[in-house]
Amino acid sequence: MSEQDDTFPGQEVETQHLEVETNKCGKIHIYVQGDLTNVEKKAIFLTVHDIGSNHSTFQDFVEHPCMSEIKPRSVFIHIDVPGQEDHANDLPSDFQFPTIQQMGEDLVCVLDHLKVKLVVGFGEGAGANILVRFALAHPSRVLGLVLIHCVSTGVGVMEYFKDKFMNWKLSNVGMNPATEQFLVLHKFGAQLENVENKETLIQDYTEKLKKKINAKNLRRYVENHT
Repeated sequence: MSEQDDTFPGQEVETQHLEVETNKCGKIHIYVQGDLTNVEKKAIFLTVHDIGSNHSTFQDFVEHPCMSEIKPRSVFIHIDVPGQEDHANDLPSDFQFPTIQQMGEDLVCVLDHLKVKLVVGFGEGAGANILVRFALAHPSRVLGLVLIHCVSTGVGVMEYFKDKFMNWKLSNVGMNPATEQFLVLHKFGAQLENVENKETLIQDYTEKLKKKINAKNLRRYVENHT
């Protein structure tokens, strides 16, 4: 296992960046937001992100003012699915991208590395599905789950063809308007139309997609989710 320590300036809660070797997912990036000293006295959350995002979604959420009472009493362990970290290089062509099931099973490697016994899982979309599988594989390590947009059923016919089209575009064109529109709808849903700062939300999200997320690696996450 190798480790790399980073701190992110301007944050009230220090974030430590680590790389942890797993059994089936290779080396994954994790971000520990908070102090793991005296963990038995704190709530430990394990977060996994959806397609089209990474750990920064949850990291920003923890820094929101609404979390000011919770942050000092908690530690958040953020997981980046392989290849989804900011400015990631292309995954090797021979890299066997893990299934949702394999990712769920391998999360225990992170807890063992950090010497954390129990966590509350906090996941969105595909990340929520990964955490469900983690809880089923390792029930003794889970206190509870917070699941956002967790879908247990398979995708419908129209969604299937949309995903296939998006994957083709990501492979041959890279990040593009059609894919951005699909991911915006996937992330925010129809309720986005009623949000006052809709345009700002869309712009911020699409800028991150274009500048920070590796399109080829994203395609592989989408394929394994659907």
